Amino acid sequence: MADGWEILEVLGTEEEAEVICGYLESQGVPCQVESMHSHEFPVNVSALGNVRVEVPTDRVDEARRLLAERERTPGLADDVEGS
Repeated sequence: MADGWEILEVLGTEEEAEVICGYLESQGVPCQVESMHSHEFPVNVSALGNVRVEVPTDRVDEARRLLAERERTPGLADDVEGS
């Protein structure tokens, strides 16, 4: 993890992480996705499949609040689950 950034979420796919990061950025929260996923393997191998969404340490509470609100808002959370 980069200095000044904190892990907000650990997800299973880069796509999920990009959607969440895109949402946070649209709300004004800087975000980065860090993935150890190797596209050379057909399946995720333990920690190599982890994809982390990171935000600046001083914005973690705001980011958590935004994600919680997003989960409570009908239609917004569906874009990650693929509904």
